[in-house]
Formats: sequence, C-alpha cells, structure tokens
Amino acid sequence: MKDYNKTEEDFESLRQYNDYLEEIEEIVFNFANNVDVEETKNRVEVYRKENFKIIQKNRSAQSRQEAYMKEKRLAEEKESEERRLHEKNCEIQDELEKAERKKKLLDQIANSDRPADEILLLHKEEQTELSKRSLHSKSDINSGFRISMIKNVSAVTTKVFVYKYEDKTPDNFGPKVSEDKIASYAEDVKINDVSLTAGFLQEYAVRRPVDEAYSGLFIFH
Repeated sequence: MKDYNKTEEDFESLRQYNDYLEEIEEIVFNFANNVDVEETKNRVEVYRKENFKIIQKNRSAQSRQEAYMKEKRLAEEKESEERRLHEKNCEIQDELEKAERKKKLLDQIANSDRPADEILLLHKEEQTELSKRSLHSKSDINSGFRISMIKNVSAVTTKVFVYKYEDKTPDNFGPKVSEDKIASYAEDVKINDVSLTAGFLQEYAVRRPVDEAYSGLFIFH
C-alpha cells in the first residue's frame, strides 16, 4: 500500500480526495478478509501504472520530509543539551562567586573601619545587581527550535486548502413534502418536557419516516 501515497493537494476537490481514501479502505478490507483478492491485486497494479509519476514524486517528497524531520529532531536535541550545559555552568559560576563574596564580606567586616550595617547594605545592593546579571546570562541561549541549525535539508512545502461549506439538498427521487404537511403529521406526536429542553422537536419524529415513505417513488414513474 506504500504506492497509495497521494495527498490532498494531488486532487482538484476534497470530494475526490475522500473517494481516494475510501478506495484505500476498500482495498485494505479486501486483502484483510480475502475478498476478491485477485481482482484487487489487478486493481492495485492498474493504479500503480497509471499513477507512476505521482507515486515517484510523492516518494521523493516523503524522503525529503523524513530527512528534514530527522535533522530537526537532532538540532532540537543539540540545542537542548547546549542550554542544559550553559545553565549548569552558570550555576557553578554563581556558587563560586557567592563563596568569594561571602569571604570578601567577612574580611571587610573584620578589617574595615566602616560600620557593619553600611557594609551589609552595600553587600546586599551588590548581590541584587549580580543576581540580575546571572539571570540575563542564563537566558542568553534562546529557547525554541532554530531552523538555521538544519543543514542541507529543505522543508517540504504543503499547499493549504481552506474548506468551504456547500449547502446541498439531497434528492430522494420522490415527491417533496412541505413543511406544513410535516407539521400536520407531527401534531399527534407527544414528547416530554425533557426532550423539548434538549432541543428535540415534534417534527423530528415524523420527518424521517415520511421522507423514507416517499423516497424512490419517481424511479418507477
């Protein structure tokens, strides 16, 4: 089934693409349940011959996409490891600086003529400034995947389809029943308050049976 690699952009409409997916499901079902196996094999072979160029094109695109995703994953892992090492080094440096500042503070208190309160205040201000610088240093490596880390592999672009709703009235090949007629049929239908609260209407109980009753009458006209 690897030859059934068409994507939505290979079709002119969403309906055609959905029919293609249904065809794949039918083929898988036939092979899984031994239904018309030889006929299904011939069907697959005809598809392979008729769509050879598209199959090869999509295989190439899939290979490029797989290579891109592999490079992307490796780049993200490398970036994550670099960030971890950077943060670890920052923590080690912070501990060394903290020990040095503590030693300096004790020396100043022991040997300086200045009041201890003043020395402690200056030490606190210095500590606040160093904390800001440490935080900034830890954020030097930006988080998030960087596309520039991927070499020699280009991403596969995919055409984006915007779904447009189309209101279609089904043809039951029979006479159309007016809303007034449906309403008259529904007059004798009794439903409880709970159903009404849930949004169920009396017309729902008769619309489908009436549609089924009239369906297909024009086929024998």
